[in-house]
Amino acid sequence: MPQFMPFRGLRYTPAAGPLDDLLAPPYDVITPAMQRSLTAKNPCNAVHLELAEGGEERYQRVADLLKSWVASGLVARDERPMLYVYEQEFIEDSHLYCRRGIMAAVEAQPWEAGVVKPHEYTLSGPKEDRLKLLQAAGVQFSPVFCIARDRAGQLRQFIDRVVREIPPAATATSFEGDHHRFWAVEAGPYEMRQLAPLLAESFYIADGHHRYETAVNYRNWRLEHEQLPANHPARFTMAAIVPADDPGLVIRPIHRLVPRPAPADWVERLGEAFEIEHVKLPLDRAEARAALLSVLETCDTVALHLEPRQVHALRRRPAVPLRGDVPPGHSEAWVSIPPNVLRYGVLEPLWGITDDDLRAGLIEYTHDLEEVFAFLDARPGESAAFLLNPVRVEEVIQLADQGERMPQKSTFFHPKLGTGLVFYPLNP
Repeated sequence: MPQFMPFRGLRYTPAAGPLDDLLAPPYDVITPAMQRSLTAKNPCNAVHLELAEGGEERYQRVADLLKSWVASGLVARDERPMLYVYEQEFIEDSHLYCRRGIMAAVEAQPWEAGVVKPHEYTLSGPKEDRLKLLQAAGVQFSPVFCIARDRAGQLRQFIDRVVREIPPAATATSFEGDHHRFWAVEAGPYEMRQLAPLLAESFYIADGHHRYETAVNYRNWRLEHEQLPANHPARFTMAAIVPADDPGLVIRPIHRLVPRPAPADWVERLGEAFEIEHVKLPLDRAEARAALLSVLETCDTVALHLEPRQVHALRRRPAVPLRGDVPPGHSEAWVSIPPNVLRYGVLEPLWGITDDDLRAGLIEYTHDLEEVFAFLDARPGESAAFLLNPVRVEEVIQLADQGERMPQKSTFFHPKLGTGLVFYPLNP
């Protein structure tokens, strides 16, 4: 079962400036334009640590920069081990959401141990980059995002009590407009006993697979050179743990954009596995957007421009196998998630698209309907797009428990956790 503990976090002091100007997203969603904007916001913005510009020399530059911030009193380490309660308030599709969790140090163990479970595959490049950063700086800047079942409800009760009874240690509004609140709770035996039921649960990676695997690789690298006590920080990784029933666990859909025209016989190729319904949309773009989302709720995927300027709803026929070459050994639950229904039921039968094609970047991905429209408008008669429903949290947990990983670009938990609320030193 997962071991977790409080830690002495490294946090910004008032001397660094307003926290609004210091937060950044995690490295893997920072665009070049966003990086420039965040860099200019404040010389202490977390992007200077999380995603520094430059080549191989940047890792040591980050380490030196952090040391200078410590020496100048811009960041300071908490004197005692803490648990950190974290709340994000945000708007998605005109709805207000609030997501809460705790930040703690979670033991970094290989996936085979089964205590922290993945749901997607990872790439080697990001892990190499993150490992070099950890080795140079000795500090983890961005948390892993975990989900816990919390069947006893103790995690939720702990979080609610802190939010109700203790003033937040920090508040901020990020450049995306999300509101962040942060509590530092001194964690003694009483607090840890309250959370003891979590030791009987598995944790599931929502976001940060690369960061978690990097933490395991860093632990192994340290063990090659020294002995580490069981509670040494290098054996752990900073993680935000959110209850699985939290109403703020939002997963965005990831739509698929295909820069190829549909074959003339597309109806015959798909008709065996799908019921195909032609959909007539309003001419007004805003009304068309609302109509598309409404139709999507009733089907597996909405196909745009399989015929020029036309829209079709595809509904999978019960008990009919998909025509694509589904890999053996997978459950029907795995086959039935929206990305796999599209991959094996549509993309392969229509265009022969393989996993190698996907890895090579043949298709594009977005969760923004306006980007879907722009893609199609730029390639009239030469492209198609598919709208997908989001994978559900229950499916993430079920497949992880079964040891089945989803393809990349299957989930997008929104919003990303803020980087800069607290950093995790990898030494006592």
